[in-house]
Amino acid sequence: MEDTDQVPFVVENVTLKPDATGHVFPDRYAIKEIGADRVLTCLEAPNLQVIIKAGLTVTASAARKAPPGTIYLDGVAQAEPFLDHDKQVYNLDHHEGCVRTFTLATCEQALIVCVKGLDLRDREWKIFANEPDLDTILAIWIILNHQRINNRDAIHRRSLFALVRLEGIIDALGLELRELSGLPADLLNKLMRIIDRLRAEELELKKAGDWIKTDFLDYTVGVLRKLDQFLIKLGELENFKGVEELARIELTNNRIAVVVASDLGIYELEPHLTKLYGNRLGWVALRKGRNDYTLRQMDLFMPVNLGDVYQRLNFMDPAVKGRINVSRWGGSGDIGGSPRDCGTRLHPGEIVSACRDIIEKRSDIRHVKRFLASAAYSMLIVIAAIATAQNWEPARWLDREALGEVYRSPVVGFHTALLFFTFILLGIVAWRRPWQFGMMLPVGKDWWRLLPMAIICGFTGDILVPAKMIFAADPVVAWTIALVLIPLSLELLFRSLVHGMMAQLATIQDCESRWFFSGPTIGSALLYAATIGFQMAMMADQPMVILTNGILIKYITVAAIFGLAAGMIRERSHSILPAWLFHAAAVATSLVAYGPA
Repeated sequence: MEDTDQVPFVVENVTLKPDATGHVFPDRYAIKEIGADRVLTCLEAPNLQVIIKAGLTVTASAARKAPPGTIYLDGVAQAEPFLDHDKQVYNLDHHEGCVRTFTLATCEQALIVCVKGLDLRDREWKIFANEPDLDTILAIWIILNHQRINNRDAIHRRSLFALVRLEGIIDALGLELRELSGLPADLLNKLMRIIDRLRAEELELKKAGDWIKTDFLDYTVGVLRKLDQFLIKLGELENFKGVEELARIELTNNRIAVVVASDLGIYELEPHLTKLYGNRLGWVALRKGRNDYTLRQMDLFMPVNLGDVYQRLNFMDPAVKGRINVSRWGGSGDIGGSPRDCGTRLHPGEIVSACRDIIEKRSDIRHVKRFLASAAYSMLIVIAAIATAQNWEPARWLDREALGEVYRSPVVGFHTALLFFTFILLGIVAWRRPWQFGMMLPVGKDWWRLLPMAIICGFTGDILVPAKMIFAADPVVAWTIALVLIPLSLELLFRSLVHGMMAQLATIQDCESRWFFSGPTIGSALLYAATIGFQMAMMADQPMVILTNGILIKYITVAAIFGLAAGMIRERSHSILPAWLFHAAAVATSLVAYGPA
């Protein structure tokens, strides 16, 4: 009988067995922490995660409604064994809802579905178990090695079949009926010695009362390594290349992006990646050092290429922050990498998230949702500022009756409140990526080309400026309000907060890109113009006059034009400072040309 006459296993002393070149079997198994769970993975099947928790059970209805890519083993699901191919949920079990005497053990069920051709490469899978007895561990080994099961040159198939059949009989019917396996006496005795060795530690722990205290994942890894020595042919793992999956994310059209770590170069690694992931790989990032990555487009027919991914990564990466004169993510349309000088400060999860952002930014609904969220935040701030202005009594609040008239102005109250509430929200949303919201020094020079547009908007006389009474009361403070408070409050709200929120998924300009109107520039300009109109109507002494005499339309139109220019200044300078300075220049031009309103 092939493969089973000479069982390739050290029965007397189970150790790692050298292969044909004198090297030990490579360690293909690892334990990771993913979220709140500790999981067991195999480097040859990084999309499979094994979770073993003592006493873990789920109800029959919960098992049926489990997320796609779930496999329950040996008693976890309190339901009959089932294979739901549509939902990709499986229960391999012989406890509930079946006649145990007539039902195959869990390891036999796992072997049959894998021999029948079950392919687990197309998605992430979670395998749940609640106790690592030999029946369960054999099932885990089979699932993790499902690609090898049908390769007669890779494993001792008949040894596997014989071991699984014998363990299945013992687990389901008891040790006394082991002869029902139909194995020859000498082979049966050899396999029994192997089973005894595989279970030796389990029996010792149970005898000492320490089984329940055992780290089940560590114990399982130890038995899986012994099974490798028994079942995998010598030399088969001679060219084994360990690939550690660091992050994965679903993209579109059954494509994924992954970050992996390996000692191989990206071109050497490609055949191994194809074996692991099939044709699902869209993009792969290979970590070569602690902060160095090579980025490769595996699917040439992706809807976008790596150029878009580089732009997104440069926008997100704290090591780059979209600046010039620094090393950046870049390369060709099919291969590139992280900044060469200092590497990246992104972690693997953020790299694959950038890949998904590039795909999802093409979705109009995502842009609409982002715009509506930004509009809601800005309107809440504006409404809060108007309410503050209408109840602005700083003299009473500060108990200073002698406070100047200029400080009592509702205009001062409105823009002070606008600045205050904007700062609070920016502190919440911008602290992790301040550069996304323009919180950095300007770069580049071509944004100076837009200075004439700010001057022209100022010459129209339709830029908001403080009233004459404020200048009459205190000219120095009035100029400070005109050039600092008003422009800064408006630019921080619309070119920093609103623009930064909308830029999360959008393509925007940078100091080296072509000139265009981006979505965040257009969206922030529209909201800015609407706010100017809303403010004028709500704070006017006679709102109906403002609404009917055409002045409001002029102000809104000029605000929209200036908003577009300020948005482009913000993007090409990477900073909110030039937008503020150009806004101040427009206000100064209007005051010099026409005087206070």
